[in-house]
Amino acid sequence: MLVYANHLRVQGADAEPAIFRAVGGWLKEQLGFGLHPSQLRQDGEFNGHRGGQRSHLRIHGCYDSEPALCAWILKHSDDNVNGRQWIVEAGVKKVADTLEVSCVVKTDERSALVLAPVSASQPRVMRYLANNVLSAEDADFANTVVGGMLKKVGQDSDSYRGLLAEIERTNRDGAIVLVSATSAGEYLVDPAELQKTLFGLGQVVQVLSESNRYEMAEILGQRWSAWDGSVNVLAIPSASGVRSRYFLRNAIEEWGDEPQRTSQILAWVTASTNIARLRMHVRPEGVMQLSMRRRLDKVLATRDQMNAAQLRQALDEASRQTIDHESLLEAAFEENGNLEAELSRYKDDLTDAQDELRTKEYELKSLKDTLSATSDRGGDTIKSTRLLRLAAGRDEPNPLDCIEIIERLYGDRCTVLESARSSAKKMKGFVNGRYLFDLLERLVTTYRDRLMKRGDSAARRVFGRGEYAAKESKSVMANPMMRRQRTFNYDGAQVEMFRHLKLGVADDPTQTIRVHFHWDGDRNRVVIGYCGEHLPVTGH
Repeated sequence: MLVYANHLRVQGADAEPAIFRAVGGWLKEQLGFGLHPSQLRQDGEFNGHRGGQRSHLRIHGCYDSEPALCAWILKHSDDNVNGRQWIVEAGVKKVADTLEVSCVVKTDERSALVLAPVSASQPRVMRYLANNVLSAEDADFANTVVGGMLKKVGQDSDSYRGLLAEIERTNRDGAIVLVSATSAGEYLVDPAELQKTLFGLGQVVQVLSESNRYEMAEILGQRWSAWDGSVNVLAIPSASGVRSRYFLRNAIEEWGDEPQRTSQILAWVTASTNIARLRMHVRPEGVMQLSMRRRLDKVLATRDQMNAAQLRQALDEASRQTIDHESLLEAAFEENGNLEAELSRYKDDLTDAQDELRTKEYELKSLKDTLSATSDRGGDTIKSTRLLRLAAGRDEPNPLDCIEIIERLYGDRCTVLESARSSAKKMKGFVNGRYLFDLLERLVTTYRDRLMKRGDSAARRVFGRGEYAAKESKSVMANPMMRRQRTFNYDGAQVEMFRHLKLGVADDPTQTIRVHFHWDGDRNRVVIGYCGEHLPVTGH
């Protein structure tokens, strides 16, 4: 079974020694002894020990002229699973100062009784390669190599637009993995360590903890975003578009600790990248074929200078290489058959997932119909129906829906004034109702609780950049008319409400709304006095 495939391009005068040092160090670890650099470039077979398991290395070299090729095939048994053998194929192709390096990891299940799942991991040789190349004075990976450094988004809206352009780039040949922070600012998967694991395969994008999730969703779309500790794996673009695999926080926590989480993400990334990387692999049979052709060319060119014994020896060697080559070709054909079987299995899994989705959609529709049919049985059912429409309906809820549902759910925590209802009624064209609902929910729950315990400076952090203001500008505060516009009748008194939630910045009531509120510390209640268009400010 194909587990991992990668392909890197390295440039510079020091690229070749850096790569061979990396391969040599890796093989010493796998065999228990080192090989001379010249041995790494020529045909040979070696037996060694990798921990408690025996290991076997076979080298195919054709490094006498350009293009120069080498392939290393390492085999060893699984440390924990009887009947499973691991096969690591590494290869290099050199043309001038540019070297192409590839690595493929496969498993060979030598018994039908082997049922233990394969855990995806980055081959150690890849870390050796990355470290040696980056530490070399005159060597570096080509610009086409994916994941050279961790990227971040969320500092401004332009960062999302730049990411969107990269996601939609049709010739993108690597996955994109968005890693978001939890509400406490923690990452369930270390973005920097994950980027090292996905080097050459995918670009890790760290979503900053202070990012605005709705701004992200507005620019990228929900299916290409990530928040609250989730991870979103965006595959290489295909004819049908960009597929994404979204993992929620609880699913990631169920994977186990950090290594298991990284392994799971790597498995999903390689499901997208393996076939493309395998096509660029420096195959052992390709090295043998080139070596055999060059050997025959040399024999033909020098046959007049050979005696019969020398010619016979040269032809015998060519015949032996031909037999070895045929054996490798048979293995390659078998591998292709296995890959086709895997592809068929993935198609079956996709069909099953689509059937499950249709079933859930039917169940949701049935639930909505049932709630609708019983909506006249009482306030709780009406509330449930409105909540279901808010969560599952295609249309965004309007602002009046949002504040009334918040009042029904959290009536012990907040008060919605009539002035808020009347202003919300005028906002029927507003299109970001779910965003508004989320802001209101955070206001009367997390914000309120933190405000009571730790004050406004700590409470305001539940909101992202540009979502909350503790007061108005000095010019507004100094203008009597504008102060009156932010003053509302609460419990028989006129109360100025300068604290407000912000959504949108344009003069477009379909996109922009403001929620002005007051904190009643005596009753521990959030009082919402206004939910409507951006109120007037000076000079505007």
